[in-house]
Amino acid sequence: EGNSRFTYGVTEDGCTSHTGAWGKTVIEYKTTKTSRLPIIDLAPMDVGAPDQEFGMDIGPVCFL
Repeated sequence: EGNSRFTYGVTEDGCTSHTGAWGKTVIEYKTTKTSRLPIIDLAPMDVGAPDQEFGMDIGPVCFL
């Protein structure tokens, strides 16, 4: 959905079902345009209930 130049892939989605336990989602973004990096903004959705938290770990980045 959206502009294909700015889409990303989800390689693991452990946050879809609300179980009350921590989940993990892995997002992959590929581009040949270095001007689109680094990613400086992220807008998580569906976070804000008193029993919800959001955290983010930045993993390895590969520049080929």
